[in-house]
This record gives sequence, structure tokens and C-alpha cells, in this order.
Amino acid sequence: MRRLRELLRWELVLQRRSYLYPATAVSTGLICAFVLLLPGGPLSPRLAAFFVFLDPATIGLAFVGAMVLTEKGRGTLDALAVTPLRTAEYVGAKTLSLTLVALASGLIVAHVATGGGHDLSRQLPALALSSSVAVLLGLASVAKARSMNHLVVILLAVSTVLYLPLPGHFGALPTAVRWIFAVVPSHAMLVLLTDAAMPGAASPPARVVASLYLGAWIGVGWWWTVRGFERAVVTEGR
Repeated sequence: MRRLRELLRWELVLQRRSYLYPATAVSTGLICAFVLLLPGGPLSPRLAAFFVFLDPATIGLAFVGAMVLTEKGRGTLDALAVTPLRTAEYVGAKTLSLTLVALASGLIVAHVATGGGHDLSRQLPALALSSSVAVLLGLASVAKARSMNHLVVILLAVSTVLYLPLPGHFGALPTAVRWIFAVVPSHAMLVLLTDAAMPGAASPPARVVASLYLGAWIGVGWWWTVRGFERAVVTEGR
């Protein structure tokens, strides 16, 4: 636990040196500005949920991947490979610290997108689950990346899959097709985020199923990410 606390402090330093906070502020500010410039008055709950979804998705995929790839290029991960630090501790510190960043920025977007009308008791767990899944997907992607170009290709593929449920979210697909895309975790994210924007948009069973599904994805993502770093990153430094 002590090593984890120390690693969390080090993560804050790395994030500051990687300009994660200014990049997050710019990204969040741009999303909020776009929302405020949209005509037509208050956003619908589904549209508000979409903009809230964009924020942790951007941080979890693009920003996480670029930051960790930069660390890898500087030899940080090679140095960690010869220390007593376990891969699970490294991934845990990364996931926790970056999820908190995505959670904070997501709350700002949620407040702007809903005009302050969202249910915070539902928004917090929805964002926490969504951000954790997005961060773990970003970490798992960068673990396999050999270069920035390779990372971009991987992230494009992952992003394409994550965005598949969006047409169904806006009612542009038949119900049968919509349920096919429900296996993608972003479907569960959008269910919870829409319900946070307008309590009652999802039934209690739907909220429970969506939460459990994202929890399962976090478990699988954790295993996948730790395994990926052990194989693709840590072993390279030994």
C-alpha cells in the first residue's frame, strides 16, 4: 500500500510533466464551448449523455496512450522493469489517477451539458465506471503499441468499435440491430449517462445490468492490461 501511495505521487508528477492537465483543460473547454454554442436551448438527455461520454473517452484513449508512450520512449518503463514494483501496482496507480482526472473533467461537461440539471448521485458512479473502462482500454492499447503511428492505428480501431452504439443511442437503428451493439461497453456507458441526465430514462434493472456489465469490463480490462504490460513492456526492460 505504501508503494502504491508513492507511485500515485509519482504519477501526479508524470502527468504534470506530460502536460496532461493543460491538454485535459483544453479538451474539456472545447466540448463545453461547443455545447454552449449549440442552438435550440437545453440539450436532450441523450445528446447531453453523448457529450459527457466524449470527455472520458478522449482522456481514456487518446491522452492516456500518448502519455504512456512518451514514458516508454524516455525509458521510464524500462527502469520500472528492474525495480521491485509489480506490474499490477503500476497499472493500478495509472488507472486510479487517470480515472480521477477523467471523472473531474466529465463532471464539468455534465454540468454544462445538462445546465446543472443532472443527478449527481447517478452521474458520479456512471462517470467513474465509464472513465475506468476508457482508461483501461487506453492502457491496454498502448501496451501493444510499438510507435506513435502504431498507437494511432490501434486507437482508431478501438474508437470505431466504441462509437458503434451511437446510432442506436439516437434511435437511428432498428431495435434488433441496437441490441447487437449492446455488447460494446459504450452502450452501457450511454445508458447510465442518459439516466443521470434525466433520472428515470433507464429502468432500475437496466441500470443494474449496465453497471454490472461495466464492472465486468473493468475486471477483464484490468487482466488484459496487466498481461499486456508484462508481455509487451516490462519484459523489454529485462
